[in-house]
Amino acid sequence: MNELRLEGERVYLRRIAMSDATPEYARWLNDPDTTRYMESGRHEETIKSLRQYIVKYENRNDVLFLAVVLKDGDRHIGNVKLEPVNKVHNNALLGIMIGDADARGKGYGSEAILLTLQHAFDVLGLHRVALGVTADNERAIKCYENLGFREEGRLRENVNRQSHYVDGVWMGMLEQEFREKYG
Repeated sequence: MNELRLEGERVYLRRIAMSDATPEYARWLNDPDTTRYMESGRHEETIKSLRQYIVKYENRNDVLFLAVVLKDGDRHIGNVKLEPVNKVHNNALLGIMIGDADARGKGYGSEAILLTLQHAFDVLGLHRVALGVTADNERAIKCYENLGFREEGRLRENVNRQSHYVDGVWMGMLEQEFREKYG
């Protein structure tokens, strides 16, 4: 597996590794506050299940699965993923999780997304990056909008929140939009 390190001001991104399958990572995925807006959290995660998940993505050419690491203290605080990376249509879906609750709300996720987008457009040659978010995740939607993502569509009452349904929101960014905003 080739080395990859995307350097930001306060975080860096590197390929997820087996050594990332820690009790801390499992705690993130077992925490209802962390997984409230994610597809994860439906069953208990263990170090063994994390290792299986990491192995599943290790050698796939259509996935970029990266650890978000704080430079200060070299601490793994979350993950960002492009999956699938479609080389025919030059697009990908973005997903991010800042699992470490102490690291949320400090801009680390935005920095990680920008590093990922820069890599997606500059290195992978993608034309478009999209993401899905639920309409009740207003904080994430605001973050994505601030980064330059635009709402592209809405799937009415697409996600079951146990007691009610919420809309799914599709957002996207084109390479040209990224260049216009970030140079």
